[in-house]
Amino acid sequence: MTGARWVPLVGTDAVGPASVVEAVGGDADLVVWRDADGEPCVMDARCPHQWSHLAAEGVVDGPELVCTAHFWRFGRDGRGTKAAMSGRRDEKSPIRVYPCREEGGRIWALLPPPPSPA
Repeated sequence: MTGARWVPLVGTDAVGPASVVEAVGGDADLVVWRDADGEPCVMDARCPHQWSHLAAEGVVDGPELVCTAHFWRFGRDGRGTKAAMSGRRDEKSPIRVYPCREEGGRIWALLPPPPSPA
């Protein structure tokens, strides 16, 4: 990402294992969540299906964030799926995920530069 920058989002203590919180990075509406193993993930806050906000309607299930509005599931890689009644996983739209790191008591994300004024 040309012009990308590391942005501090939330304190590491604000996001416990298997939890999700809202974050804002410049113009980006984001969520920060930890999978069941405690690994952080930063992604767009809105489910690509019907735009539900994942800080309000997202729950962590093992290695995935689940949108409880319609049960779309997102891995830390952004891949979107939905489990069919038969157990089959159907591909759904992906969600944007940003590189992140924990440093100095904060979770940081590598975000693109803000859009230039027109």
